[in-house]
Amino acid sequence: MQSNDQSSQERTIDDPVDPHSDGDLSASMAIEESPARQWRVADALLGLRQAVNTAAPRRGKASDGTIGDPAHASRASDHNPWIVDGGVGVVTGMDITHDPNGGCDAHRLADVLRRSQDPRIRYVISNRRIASAQPKGEAPAWAWRTYTGANAHNHHAHFSVVEAKSGYDDARGWPIEAAFVQTEAVTTGDDPDEALAEVERGLAATIAAAADPAVPLLLRLTTLNASVDALIDAYNQAVRSSGVDPASLIEEAPAPAFDALRGPYQILFDDCRVPATKAGVVAWHRMMLLKGRPQYERVAAATGVPWWFVGIVHAMEASFSFTSHLHNGDPLSARTVQVPSGRPTTGQPPFAWIDSAVDALTVEGFAGQTEWSVPRALYRWEAYNGWGYRRPAVNVPTPYLWSFSNHYDKGKFVRDGVFDRNARSAQCGAAVMLKALQRAGDVLV
Repeated sequence: MQSNDQSSQERTIDDPVDPHSDGDLSASMAIEESPARQWRVADALLGLRQAVNTAAPRRGKASDGTIGDPAHASRASDHNPWIVDGGVGVVTGMDITHDPNGGCDAHRLADVLRRSQDPRIRYVISNRRIASAQPKGEAPAWAWRTYTGANAHNHHAHFSVVEAKSGYDDARGWPIEAAFVQTEAVTTGDDPDEALAEVERGLAATIAAAADPAVPLLLRLTTLNASVDALIDAYNQAVRSSGVDPASLIEEAPAPAFDALRGPYQILFDDCRVPATKAGVVAWHRMMLLKGRPQYERVAAATGVPWWFVGIVHAMEASFSFTSHLHNGDPLSARTVQVPSGRPTTGQPPFAWIDSAVDALTVEGFAGQTEWSVPRALYRWEAYNGWGYRRPAVNVPTPYLWSFSNHYDKGKFVRDGVFDRNARSAQCGAAVMLKALQRAGDVLV
């Protein structure tokens, strides 16, 4: 039991203008706190914080908080100890600092817990969004809606638990593993193979957690769904970092004229064959392109870019994840960070996938183009990734087009400025996917 003397892990919320007056609390819940009242933090929240600290031991805590300041105490806020249990006030709201560099992406954590639909959660606030366990107006339960409070909650995420003791003091483990998969993979830095191994370990842990019969089935399914999205993001980051040409290399390898490549492109495409060892994974890519076709056709209608071109860029840049920007695979929860950074320039995150996709194709100059022959498509895909593989010092058919075909064996950029002739791309090439669609009769190009 803790008294009003705050421990080193507690602080007064420095948020006097925004006491979370968000409509999830009623005015009757606001109480006038006595300076002598003892208070404690709900056990469920203490467990959440401990789990986050364990997953991200290097994280900053500058915006962590539990007990509220006087502005909170005078209004409806879960930072007030408004629930009294045995004469002690219970704080049912907690802020966790957003510190992705320190290993804790609080906005991803908020989204993972939102999608878990854990019965202990009352609502979460993150990056100008709020989601509640109960429907609010036209918004269904657990759906993000715009948060209109003065504090955007971009430096931290807020988590509130239910008012029932069976919920707020339920200290069972929290399904947060998916929130830290990508962050931990990033720490492997310059080694994409280790990053892929980290994804493998994350997948094994996710499967094990989903098989735990002690956890309700619905909770396991929703947690599994969130985990898969995070694992795909981590996979996407690993495979893209293993084959993306840095801007410096693109500048040293100016774009060749299209007319000089039209004939060679067509010859390579006509002769493109998939080794038997890769036939299954190429067939899977074709299946995923067809599965996503309705979404791709919406983008095609808005831009004039063929659906198959959109889909193949989606495979190459975002590993088919509809929670990632088409530009470069960065998460839709914020503007892009990798090149091209700061996209889209309009609107507020989280972005709708189709809006981001339209922006990506428009900024590349693809929207409104009328020629979509095979050579032109290959030229645009290679330009999208960069011309670094055509430098005389490299001179390898770009895996962005030809990986998993007879035209590519090995050689890739393993990190910015470093080309390894013995490394192999883990991605299926764009031309290989187009060839699979064409051979199956899915497209006529």
